[in-house]
Amino acid sequence: MEKRLFLAFFLTLIFLLVWGRFMTPPPAPLSETQEQKIASTEEPENIPIDKRNPKTDLEVQTSLEELPQAQFENLFITYSTTGGYIEAISIDNPSNVLPFRKIGFAPGDEDKKYEAWVGPRSLVFRTQDGAEKEFVFDRYRLDIKLGPTPPSSIVLFYNILQDSMLDQRYQEIFYSHDQSIKRTNPKKLKAAAYRNVSFAGSRERYYCFSLFRGSYDIEWAVGQSGQGQLQLLSPESQISMYVGPQTSKSLQEYDLQGIIYYGFFHAIGMMMIKLLYFFYSVTKNWGLSIIGFAVFIYGCLFPFTMKSTKAMRKMQDIQPELEALKVKYKDNPQKFSKEQVALFKEHKVNPIGGCLPLFFQFPIFIALYQVLFRFVELKGASFLWIQDLSLPDKAFALPFKIPFLGNYLNILPILIMIVGLIQQKVTTSKSSSSEQKSMGLFFSVFLGVIFYNFPSALVLYWFVQNLLTFAYQLRISKTSPLKCSLAS
Repeated sequence: MEKRLFLAFFLTLIFLLVWGRFMTPPPAPLSETQEQKIASTEEPENIPIDKRNPKTDLEVQTSLEELPQAQFENLFITYSTTGGYIEAISIDNPSNVLPFRKIGFAPGDEDKKYEAWVGPRSLVFRTQDGAEKEFVFDRYRLDIKLGPTPPSSIVLFYNILQDSMLDQRYQEIFYSHDQSIKRTNPKKLKAAAYRNVSFAGSRERYYCFSLFRGSYDIEWAVGQSGQGQLQLLSPESQISMYVGPQTSKSLQEYDLQGIIYYGFFHAIGMMMIKLLYFFYSVTKNWGLSIIGFAVFIYGCLFPFTMKSTKAMRKMQDIQPELEALKVKYKDNPQKFSKEQVALFKEHKVNPIGGCLPLFFQFPIFIALYQVLFRFVELKGASFLWIQDLSLPDKAFALPFKIPFLGNYLNILPILIMIVGLIQQKVTTSKSSSSEQKSMGLFFSVFLGVIFYNFPSALVLYWFVQNLLTFAYQLRISKTSPLKCSLAS
């Protein structure tokens, strides 16, 4: 039975690692361009794209140091007076550069010279002939004022791919009509244009860029290296958009909360966020909030854990008889299977009863995995020795690099390994085979390796769950002559 349980956990972790890539519902791809006339319709449809001007596919500035900068509250703006646009936006600190670039660039203006004025809440560009463009900042709201004669199109942003493969995984292009949101990975983006969309934009792991709700004609273009570019066709004299964190509180103000999406278990993820906020309101610390959340989930699943414990104890009770059957029918697998089923029926043993908590933990852990990887509140949040709960705990820097693990010593995954090894030592019965014991030891180490570079918030949750499970196992093993075996 233990072998099956460990195999189930192993397959669960493998599933978790490929979840975001293969198992989440695939986003509907953006349609390819069709050559047709613009017609009035209630549904978003393709509209023709003229042959591209090579100058509109701009090279993304790799160095921002030489460009002028301005600050508006917690927004740090890097802008260009050649072309009159925002090159980059950073939130909270200048190093936190968002992947939304070339904001407000008008095709054909790449050589046009502007003078810039920085006000308390606005950045104004003006040419010698009186042409003017103004960017107004109000927290996470950005208004672009184009004057009485706006250009035929304007680049809302140039979506660049981030350096980290993990961060690239969470980048997404989207557009919406009514309540339906179409999403696609930027690497799969194809040149297309649509009319009458409600809003459109892009998001990454923590932040997003989106038009406010309205009715727009937009064009997606694919630039160099597969980078996407969103243009607004026939813009109004003022364009309003959201540039900020992906939090329900911030996005609800503009009716854009539908941008947030946690995959197949989205509903569970949203409930988790409410619970995390509740515990934070009590503890005022996100690390303590995660611990409180872990204890709450453990309490909710405890009845199933008790039932699983009883099932595992029954399995250990009949282990000697099961081993005898294996020896007796080692040359007759079919007969062994038949006698095994009869033995289970005689002792009223459910062979999958020990896996019961796993089936309830699985959707919870998958949803939590998605939530904690995107939960912007954890970015920069500290707890004990952990400087950033959105990253591995990085307790100590190492003078060398460990293959597949990195050059930091992460304590939480090591603690998970230690608890797992002690757990196997204390709770494994003497009747267990050497193969089962070896598999248990291997799984304890394997689990620590898998979690080694995960965000410390997720590892902290798993560690608390394991610790609580181990404490319960220890109490049961001391009050029973038979030591129980319960995987966490």
